[in-house]
Amino acid sequence: MTGTRLLYPKLADDYPVAVRAKGSYVYDDTGKSYLDGCSGAIVVNIGHGVPEIADAIRAQLEEITFVTRLQFTNPRAERLAEELTLLAPGDLDHAFFTNSGSEAIEAAVRLALQYWQEVGEPRRTVMISRDGSYHGATLGAIGLSGHPQRRRPVRAVLPDWPKATAANCGACPFGLTRSTCALDCARSIEDAILEAGADRVAAVFVEPVVGASGGAVPSPAGYLREVAEICRRHDVLLVADEVITGLGRTGHWFGCDEESVEPDLLVLGKGVSAGYAPLGAVLLSDRIHEAIRTGSGQFVLGHTYAANPLSAAVGLAVLGYVREHDLPRRARELGPVLAEGLREALRARGIVAEVRGRGLLLAVDFSRPDAPPLITAAAIVRAARDAGLLLYPAGTTPVPQAVVVAPPLTITAGELDRLVELFATALDTVAGCETTLLEGASR
Repeated sequence: MTGTRLLYPKLADDYPVAVRAKGSYVYDDTGKSYLDGCSGAIVVNIGHGVPEIADAIRAQLEEITFVTRLQFTNPRAERLAEELTLLAPGDLDHAFFTNSGSEAIEAAVRLALQYWQEVGEPRRTVMISRDGSYHGATLGAIGLSGHPQRRRPVRAVLPDWPKATAANCGACPFGLTRSTCALDCARSIEDAILEAGADRVAAVFVEPVVGASGGAVPSPAGYLREVAEICRRHDVLLVADEVITGLGRTGHWFGCDEESVEPDLLVLGKGVSAGYAPLGAVLLSDRIHEAIRTGSGQFVLGHTYAANPLSAAVGLAVLGYVREHDLPRRARELGPVLAEGLREALRARGIVAEVRGRGLLLAVDFSRPDAPPLITAAAIVRAARDAGLLLYPAGTTPVPQAVVVAPPLTITAGELDRLVELFATALDTVAGCETTLLEGASR
């Protein structure tokens, strides 16, 4: 991108200049509108420009915007911790705040390591995650992630942590179906624990729905319960990465609520502030908190902006808005409507693709083995943006072929119809281009 001093993901691309946003729409400096079909980076759960959030920010600006945790606590952070832990499953009764989901993942790693040190088992340093996962952009989070393309540039400095098999019924790595399998994908986590040595494993990290890497890949029925049982059996901590799924996106307050799973640590980001301020959180169980309280008595990880009162005020306002408008219910009700609209657009054009996900965390995957590999994520995202629809590319292969469709949970029925229309326009553009290219190649 010429004429800029900012470093962009793709230096040769030209990006529209966003100047304002309201509800489900973003507007550029030419006046063009874009229906936000992916909530930015699956972040803006409550939509853009919500007056209640702006009011909360203004009120907090007039009170206090910064104190350090080393010197003070503050009412907003205290109350946000209380509100989140009251919502959370099990005995997740304590919270630590960060600036992002990636940092919250790092904090969860640190808490898991410190817990085992506090209880006299310092050999437990191994973290287990899964192929096809993505846990964040920092080195520790990338070390957990099973995303080859994002790991490759920094592979030389990453921890050598094991990866269990992905849990994806649409492309089962064991060649099975859910009706015939015995949750072999969950058993692979137990295999990884045993291979590493259960007395050396600190924690297992799982996304209830794999978001940005796999493209809204939901856990198979019974999977999360089985993984939780495996962790209990081997006395390994279970960490739920709910950076994307937390606070209503999947139709539940938390993704692990669908199977009544109670993790030892639960990581939040994105939806906890809905894009209105940098904020992440890790919720920890009484077991972990008590071990630290009665042991060293301190958690030494510190961030300059951890528990920042301005970000905490935003988190409180967002949480109140989600609760007042019952947005988890909206996600649960609108998700199937959107999924069927996307499927109908595909059927009408004879395009074979899988529509999957939970709530309003959906994806369209064009990499079905029984369909020719014609449509790429980049092509669909580009065509959709040209038509006025924002989508998010997903996938761990060198050429990703899935797009995430995850609009704000506040999207209206009319906007949902418009999203499907714009998606269909993007399909026509891409399928038409691909057909022309193929016909030309066959001559």
